[in-house]
Amino acid sequence: MSDDEWFYVDDDSEQVGPTSIPSLRDLYKKKVIDDETFLWKEGQAEWLSLADLPQLKAKLKPPLPPRPSATNKAPPLPPRPAPPPAAKSASPASTPVQQKVIRKKSISSRSMARASAETNWVERSTVDGALYYFNPSTEAVAWDKPDVLKTREELETDSGEWVWASDEKDVWVPARVVGRSGTSVTLQLQSGQRRAVTPDAEKEPLWPLLLSSLRHIEDDLVMMDDLNQGLLMHAVKERYQNDEIYTWVGANHSVLVSVNPFKTLPIYTVSVMEEFSKPSPNNLPPPHTFAIAQSSYMKLKLARANQAILISGESGAGKTEATKQCLSFLAEVAGSENNVEQKILNANPVLEAFGNAKTLRNNNSSRFGRWMEIHFQERGSICGCRIENYLLEKARVSFQTEGERNYHIFYQICYSGVGEKFGVTKPSSFRYLSQSGCDTVRGIDDTADFNDVCLALSQLGFDEKEMDELFGLVCAVLHLGNITYSSDGDQGSRVESNNTSLKLAATHLSVSEDTLARVLCERSIEVRGEKNRILHRPTEAMEAADSLAKAVYNNIFDWLVTKINSSVEGQKGLFIGVLDIFGFEIFKKNSFEQLCINFTNEKLQQHFNTNTFKEEESVYVSEGIEFTKVPFIDNQPVLDLIEKKPVGLLVLLDEEIRLPKGSDSKWLEKCDKNHNSHDCWLSDKAARMHMDKSSFTVRHYAGDVEYDSSGFYDKNKDALFRDLYDMMTSSGNKVACALFPPKDKNPRRIVSISGQFRSQLVELMKIVNETEPHYIRCVKPNDAKKPNQFNTMMSLEQMTYAGVFEAVKIRKSGYPFRLSHRAFVARYRCLTKGRTQLEVGGGNDRETAKKIMGCLPQDFSKVQIGNSMVLYRAEEHRILELLRNLALELIIPVAQRGSRRGLGRKFMRKLRESKKILKEAYDLGNNAASLDCAIKKTNDLLGPMRTLFVFEPEELRLCKELRFKLQERVDLVVIMKGLVDKEPTSVYQELGCAIVRANKIKDIPGTPEDMALEDKCRTMLKSCAGPRLDPLAEDALWLLKKEAMIDVLAQADEIGYSTPDVEDIRAKLALNEEAFVKLQLKKANELNDPDRVINREIRLKELYLDAYGQMFTLDKFSLLRDPDEWASMKMFGFAFKKDQIAAGFLYHTIAPIHASLTMLDSPLNKEAVKMFKNIMGYMGDRKFPYPDTLAQEVIARGLAEEGLRAELYVQVMKQLCDNPSFASETRGWELMSLLLSVFPPPPSVENVLSMFLREHCEEDKRQKYTQSLHMIIYGGARRKAMSMSEIPHTVANFFNKPITERYQAEDFVGVQARFGGPANTAEESGGVQKTAAKPAPPPKAAKPTPPPKTSGGSTRESAKPARPPPPPPPPTTSDPTATALFDYLPGQDGMLNLAKNDVVLVLNKEDSEWMLVQKGGVEGWVPTTYMKLN
Repeated sequence: MSDDEWFYVDDDSEQVGPTSIPSLRDLYKKKVIDDETFLWKEGQAEWLSLADLPQLKAKLKPPLPPRPSATNKAPPLPPRPAPPPAAKSASPASTPVQQKVIRKKSISSRSMARASAETNWVERSTVDGALYYFNPSTEAVAWDKPDVLKTREELETDSGEWVWASDEKDVWVPARVVGRSGTSVTLQLQSGQRRAVTPDAEKEPLWPLLLSSLRHIEDDLVMMDDLNQGLLMHAVKERYQNDEIYTWVGANHSVLVSVNPFKTLPIYTVSVMEEFSKPSPNNLPPPHTFAIAQSSYMKLKLARANQAILISGESGAGKTEATKQCLSFLAEVAGSENNVEQKILNANPVLEAFGNAKTLRNNNSSRFGRWMEIHFQERGSICGCRIENYLLEKARVSFQTEGERNYHIFYQICYSGVGEKFGVTKPSSFRYLSQSGCDTVRGIDDTADFNDVCLALSQLGFDEKEMDELFGLVCAVLHLGNITYSSDGDQGSRVESNNTSLKLAATHLSVSEDTLARVLCERSIEVRGEKNRILHRPTEAMEAADSLAKAVYNNIFDWLVTKINSSVEGQKGLFIGVLDIFGFEIFKKNSFEQLCINFTNEKLQQHFNTNTFKEEESVYVSEGIEFTKVPFIDNQPVLDLIEKKPVGLLVLLDEEIRLPKGSDSKWLEKCDKNHNSHDCWLSDKAARMHMDKSSFTVRHYAGDVEYDSSGFYDKNKDALFRDLYDMMTSSGNKVACALFPPKDKNPRRIVSISGQFRSQLVELMKIVNETEPHYIRCVKPNDAKKPNQFNTMMSLEQMTYAGVFEAVKIRKSGYPFRLSHRAFVARYRCLTKGRTQLEVGGGNDRETAKKIMGCLPQDFSKVQIGNSMVLYRAEEHRILELLRNLALELIIPVAQRGSRRGLGRKFMRKLRESKKILKEAYDLGNNAASLDCAIKKTNDLLGPMRTLFVFEPEELRLCKELRFKLQERVDLVVIMKGLVDKEPTSVYQELGCAIVRANKIKDIPGTPEDMALEDKCRTMLKSCAGPRLDPLAEDALWLLKKEAMIDVLAQADEIGYSTPDVEDIRAKLALNEEAFVKLQLKKANELNDPDRVINREIRLKELYLDAYGQMFTLDKFSLLRDPDEWASMKMFGFAFKKDQIAAGFLYHTIAPIHASLTMLDSPLNKEAVKMFKNIMGYMGDRKFPYPDTLAQEVIARGLAEEGLRAELYVQVMKQLCDNPSFASETRGWELMSLLLSVFPPPPSVENVLSMFLREHCEEDKRQKYTQSLHMIIYGGARRKAMSMSEIPHTVANFFNKPITERYQAEDFVGVQARFGGPANTAEESGGVQKTAAKPAPPPKAAKPTPPPKTSGGSTRESAKPARPPPPPPPPTTSDPTATALFDYLPGQDGMLNLAKNDVVLVLNKEDSEWMLVQKGGVEGWVPTTYMKLN
């Protein structure tokens, strides 16, 4: 190879070469290689980057052009080339212009300095890290970079005329105007395609576009640079693709757009809740459902006004999830005194199981509506709840469209196995469950969900008998659908004799078989006091059974809601209402239910219109502000069509069911006659000709919907035959009787379903109209229900129908920011500091607001000061907020200093008082009562302030230490008295622990009798110490493990025990550190079996715990806080509850902790409190959405913060102690398995955790947990946090995870011997290896050769001179390296041969036992214990 031939490393980390200088120059020109590329040639010791090879770099760089003379002007800049066409495989979503560009924080320092000198503009950042620009000479401020600070590239980006062009797929796309000819405009799309268009106000408006607008993606649509659909949809789409699924509509943050991500995002954890519950005063909250809930909660407390959160959107848009998120946030932030908030959250799984189903558009579609009123006490805590349900879709019980499912509860009972005792097995056996061909849903675990339902019912107060009766009735519904009928030979029918479903249905309904068969096959009517029997044909009998099944299920649901209300009811107070109601529905076949559902959505849309548009206008009128009216979609006409008396559609339908011979067709004729000319009723004859005769179309705000009137009459009447009703009233089932209360014998006026529903709706809207509303407009981005797919057309339609664009338009064109005169002055008077003087109190707030505006150097001429408010737009708001933030940077530190000074002085006063009390008690000597009293008084004085001041007076430490020793002496006397009369060898462990404890309190002697007792115990221990200490000493010497040797020597000295091994240990420990380390290295080389070293170390630990395990119980963990002190740290805690809090310090709780369990600094203390909430949420002790995200956050924080790991392990152990819930305990052990799979416990808690596993883990699982503990200790923590998908996989496979022998306590021959190394043949005694044979040296490998050179496409044979050796492995910045500690000789394929001190690339270290490495381009597995990460 010539001196000018080089190897280099390409972007895929592959070696390429040899390559000549001309080729390298061409590659450098094409930017295939750059300054960071690594290169090597023969004779070079290692790979070097091009930047470190200046001579080579000089050869590759092209010659510089001659410098122009002073008289000549520099040549003009070349025109910027057009962007290259996009790759065919690239979707429009990923084209360069549409990608979100991260704005560079600054340009080069030289150009910035020059620009700043010329213009005085400087780049600065707020305390929160936001960039802004400031001109000191003019005091001007701006969020956007001024032109003088922009680079040439930034200036050129906005050149040319750009517009939004229509597109079949993406609706609107950016395009560049390249020519105009008459009425035609030629556009060039980003793909390079050109097309001519004719501007049209509707189809091709050609809205102007600044390319910089595509980069400025705001989290508020009103803050975008323009109002057109193209830019607004671009913003929503870009945010969605970056997993930013929420967007504000307006700065008052009362309208939120939520796009369903169809995946779980880690944005609903306790930490996120805390961020929103305690927002920064300098930051506006980002868009989130939590922000909506927080705004509602704060306005309820501050304004003392009821609030409403109205969640709308089509099926599958995410309304139910948004509801759960709002409820979880309110429950977490507000809490309650009687845990009622957890009961409210427990209502969710029950209502979803009985009221949700899989539809074609949504796997968890709510088939009912609900209004939940969360009531609050004066102090802001939750005191109760009321739930109202609307219009359960009963028809689904007996019929589902292909691909859909019945209600979840049916499948949960089938798959959980509970249904077996009710005669229910697989869904395919039942007519009500098998007709759609769908009985399982991807992503839904019916068995697990059923367990959640049972747990929720139990926590809501349902007893086992009630639950059995409830599930029995649900199963009875299924059996009703399986009853078959045959003709009786005449006009009647009978139940087929071989059908067992009748018996099962009758049994679970608690009625007789004969009665049930009779009322299904016939009915009786009373005419003029005389009863007549009407026989049912087989089809009519089946319809009667369906009618009964639907009535039973509907009444079950109503009864459940009533029971839940009785469980969560409390005192009435101010409330936040959350409305989760069915979205707008357009199916292939739309019936009575869809009309009611869409009517509801029309009502809600009208409310949105009223608040967003009409009230907006009324504000401007009342304030005397000029404004431009914005037209919006007013849906009052369609509401009149449906409900207005006397000829509204539903009004006419109610009249029809009261007529003797009413029918669907007669009702439709009346509707056609009365609404023939109505704009929202399709009555055109030409259109009706191709429609079914029973169909009609209503023009809703969301589009035209075709309805099938067949069945409207019966569904609205929904009359259950009286015989069926009376039979259920007499049922022996307590729950069934509650579902069907007795009716009056006299015929009643028929109450229609639509009439009931309209009454409920009127009442609901009356309540909502009296609240301050907040809106969450949910959007479904695609029909496939898949993540990361954004269908722009589909989303655009939904946002249009929801009135989002009109809301943006009116708020943008109007004045979306408004504050009362007083509120404006209070918020912005800080801007006048150093500019003008304001009156301290009183005065005219309007004039003060004008004065504030007038003293600022910026232009605020567009700010309108109305009769009672100051109104302004987004541009002024951004500048005002920036100025306020800058002012607060100066003011807040002053306020904080004052506050800290006051708190500090208060703490010092309490501290001096506490020191005096403690000193007096300590000076009294060994007086336990005085010490207890002093410590308690100190905790009461300092406890609440401990969270602010992490300081403990020395006097308190001394008193605690003395009190502990006094109590220890008393306890030891009791223990020793129980030991002296027993055989020493049988109580060796207890004697050892007692003597160790006695040695620690030698300075507190007991009575002569106590000391004689202690001496006797010491003698007993010494007599049996040999069999126990000798194996420990032998193992410690063999391994030369310093910690073990120190422990053995300490134990021997404590009891005065001496042997040659003990004295050998003493001698070796007396060596200096260098000499001792040399001995350890020599021993390591002798052993050459790291696996067995680990195995013996584990055995040593087990022996130690056998002897002294009682010293490592959880309550004796040295880093724990004192329970009484911990209880006193609770802010505003009641004195009589502190004893209860302290007693439950290390036991399971359903209440969050107020401080860390271990002694942590303030930042980690706060983090520990949040992590405990996550642990409770994952275990199910408190309800949170998406529990796996909570576990993920716990794991990630523990992995990132080593100081938190001991606390996390202790918290999990606490929740596993005396846990009364089997489900919670199971989840707790799952969380323990996750921790043991990710990061090891710190050394301080290792023995505590080992003892906890011994004492609390089930026997059949104990060994796996213990071995996993050893495995993570020796294998080390994972490098990367666990992903969401890994969590269930890790839990499911924890007990199947292989554990190699080196992590077990039993002795074994190591990996080196089994895979080609020498087997250990040394004699062993007592399971301890005496010597280890040195393995044979590895065979010498043949000298590797470099890559062959090629010429003319053929490979050349080896020639003189000999080829140089291949270059050393290229360094890499992405993969770590490791060094081999020992020789490793593999014995099977897939493993890699290593010599001691070999350096290799680590490709995969996710397995804690093996790592995948690369050496010289060859990959293979090696034991982790042989390697040391560099």
